[in-house]
Amino acid sequence: MENATGIVFAADIVDKRKLLKTVEEVSPYVEAIKIGNVGLLEYGWPIIQMIKQCTERPVIADLKFMDIPDMAKIASEKIVQYGGDGIMVCGPVGGDAIAVCKTVLSDKIVIVFTQFTHTTGLITDEMANEYIDLALALKCTAVQVPGTLPNRVRAARERVRDQMLIISCGVGAQGPVIGSAVAEGADYEIIGRYIYDPKSPFEKPAAAAKSAQAQINEIASKHGSRARSE
Repeated sequence: MENATGIVFAADIVDKRKLLKTVEEVSPYVEAIKIGNVGLLEYGWPIIQMIKQCTERPVIADLKFMDIPDMAKIASEKIVQYGGDGIMVCGPVGGDAIAVCKTVLSDKIVIVFTQFTHTTGLITDEMANEYIDLALALKCTAVQVPGTLPNRVRAARERVRDQMLIISCGVGAQGPVIGSAVAEGADYEIIGRYIYDPKSPFEKPAAAAKSAQAQINEIASKHGSRARSE
C-alpha cells in the first residue's frame, strides 16, 4: 500500500465480467483490492490472477480464515501461488495459525480480523482487544476494526498507536459516511457496495471511488496521517 491513507476496495461482485471491469476502472483511486469468500468460492483461486492482470494494486484474499495451522499453511501457499499479496485471518484462530500465515506469506500483507460490523456478531470488545494485542505481538501488517463502531476504532488506535495499520470495514453501504473511520484513527477504509452497487448515487464505479478517495484525503489532511511508515 503506497499511500498513508485510502481505500481498500471490496470486490464482492458475483458477475466475473463486471468484477474485472470494475476493478480495472476503480484501480486509480484505491490502494488495494480485497476479494472475499463469495468471489473465491464462485471462481476459485485463479480469480486472484485475473484481478492482478487488471490492476497493479495489491490483492488481498479476505478468507476470514479460521482453521488449524496446517490448513492455514495450505491457504497461504495458494495465495502465493496465484500471485496474491495478502490474507485476512480471524483473530480467534489464535497465534499458531496466524504465525503460519506470516511465515508463508513472508513480507506480504497479513490482516487480523477482530470484530464484526453487525450488532449480533459474537465477539466482545474484550475478545477483540485480545486479537489486537495478538496481532501486535506477531507484528502483523494490520488489524481490521469495524467502521460501524467508531468507539472501537478509537480504542484500537490507542492500543496500537503507530505500530500497526488499522483497516476499517462497513463504511458506506452499512451507514458510516466515507472518511468517518479515518477521522477516528483508521488508516484505510474498506469500501465496496458504495462504489459498485447500481443504487450508488454515482453513475459509474470510478466516479464513486474518485469521490470517496477525495473525501478520505480531505479528512486525513485535517486529522493528520496515522499510518506508520512503510
